[in-house]
Amino acid sequence: MRIEVDCEGIRRNAEAVVGMCAEHGIRVAGVTKCCCGEPDVARAMLAGGVPELAESRLDNIRRLRAAGIDAPVLLLRLPAQSEAEQVVALAQVSLNSEVETVRALGRAAVAQGLTHGVILMVEMGDRREGVMPEDALPTARAMAAVDGVELIGIGANLSCIGGILPTCENMIWFVDIVEKLEQDLGMQFEIVSGGHTGNLGFVHRGEMPDRINHVRVGEGILFGVDSTTFCELPMPCRTTFRVFAEVIEVKDKPSMPSGGPIGIDAFNRVPTWEDHGIRRRAILAVGEIDLQTDCLVPARPGISYVGASSDHLVLDVTDAEPPVRLGEELEFDVLYPAISTGWSSVNTTKVIKPIADRSQPD
Repeated sequence: MRIEVDCEGIRRNAEAVVGMCAEHGIRVAGVTKCCCGEPDVARAMLAGGVPELAESRLDNIRRLRAAGIDAPVLLLRLPAQSEAEQVVALAQVSLNSEVETVRALGRAAVAQGLTHGVILMVEMGDRREGVMPEDALPTARAMAAVDGVELIGIGANLSCIGGILPTCENMIWFVDIVEKLEQDLGMQFEIVSGGHTGNLGFVHRGEMPDRINHVRVGEGILFGVDSTTFCELPMPCRTTFRVFAEVIEVKDKPSMPSGGPIGIDAFNRVPTWEDHGIRRRAILAVGEIDLQTDCLVPARPGISYVGASSDHLVLDVTDAEPPVRLGEELEFDVLYPAISTGWSSVNTTKVIKPIADRSQPD
């Protein structure tokens, strides 16, 4: 199995996102975690005008730095106290919700002769990271008093754990919290980070509250879509990633399992089945160990997903046009979860198509 990525398409999407956001005074952090900090993908984002990168794993930031990428990096996942020295050395800014962790970052920053930027995350209903709104003021005061760090902003995150979508109402509520903090603290935050790709629809429609000036965008740049709100975004490239896998069996088989009761499958799921009679099925040399298979979309008409185990993907190819043959490769469009799992797999081949040489005339 292999994954192909079109870095020129990513560059063009980055250019579109940056331009759209710039019209509303919003800065974009390009999120590279889906591709494990792949340097060529990061370079494509930077070539498209993204002023900073955003990553969730320190190993991925090390990969970027080892490749000579010196752009500012925002650490997305809350730092662990044990990582404080590395966080300060590798990233200019991090998202935080724990005062004790910020104190550890401050000590590390002082020891390294640096100042580390901190964005305080506020819980807005999704129930992932962030302090509750009523705790934001004392937390912000405590963080602002730490030597070695600078409290430069307030951030929020939605639609990741709880599935709570961004709305005009909850974004306005977030801005109200920010402005109340600024009033009570007697300061103005440099960064008000209002969300991610799921917020781009509001930017596109001109509905983003003015005070929000920063978004963290991965999917919108990498795939040109927003799969959380299904908002149609004005992105030029939606086929930046492709997956290819070889057919290793083609057989006509009953669509219903038989021979005993149905229990859990190889991944602790209880499958349900409908009897569609005899169907032609193809097995491909890819499975759940390689990537999230239900986020593969067959490019050939007439093919549908049946299921997958560790190493085998089963497809219904009865109506495929042209017919599926043993030994050929099938091509798939992909959704974000397939790449975020597949890129980290040691069993997948990655083919990177570089950005276009823009020094040559069209």
